[in-house]
Amino acid sequence: MSTKPDIDTSTLALDRTVLANERTYQAWLRTGLASAAAGLGVASLSKAATPLWILLIIATILLLSSALFFWVAAWRYSHVHLRTAHLDIEALSPKVAKTVSALLAGCSFLALAGLLITALY
Repeated sequence: MSTKPDIDTSTLALDRTVLANERTYQAWLRTGLASAAAGLGVASLSKAATPLWILLIIATILLLSSALFFWVAAWRYSHVHLRTAHLDIEALSPKVAKTVSALLAGCSFLALAGLLITALY
């Protein structure tokens, strides 16, 4: 007769919560990256068909929204992580999530600055 190991269902539920939080964080990052790519793509591919000022406005909105998505990703991850921090569950550190999000937001701002500088000169 085989014996099943004792499964603690509350631990499994907490593991699923942590994994869902990490998936949500990754989804926000993907959304931010897609917004940044769309902003740079609009600025570089539509120059012949649309006036430059319209392209700059659209690209600026998309790049600023990508930075906002990165900030929301870190904020949301950290707030959900606070509820599970006291438990004995391995998860991505909020410091790592904030650092990655800050670096990506910085890249969005640098891309916007480079876009505006090249458009003005």
